[in-house]
Amino acid sequence: MKSLYDELAEKLKQDPRLTRHSLARADLGLLLFNAGDALRELWAAADAELTDARAQGRSPSPRLEAAVNALRPIFGERRTTSAH
Repeated sequence: MKSLYDELAEKLKQDPRLTRHSLARADLGLLLFNAGDALRELWAAADAELTDARAQGRSPSPRLEAAVNALRPIFGERRTTSAH
């Protein structure tokens, strides 16, 4: 059984051109936008789990750690630098 995300991603792979507006691309964008708050909360929970595991001396799941690190630029704290 495929998820809605899987179905849209598969359609997008069939025609991945960025210059062409596709229904699959729009649908996928809306799907992810609408799930943004839940995805942010899921990321925060996973990041906290990694922190807790390290604090307890446990090795965190490599798969979970890779996913958290991949999403860190989107959901993690941004370090701002002043251009002045």
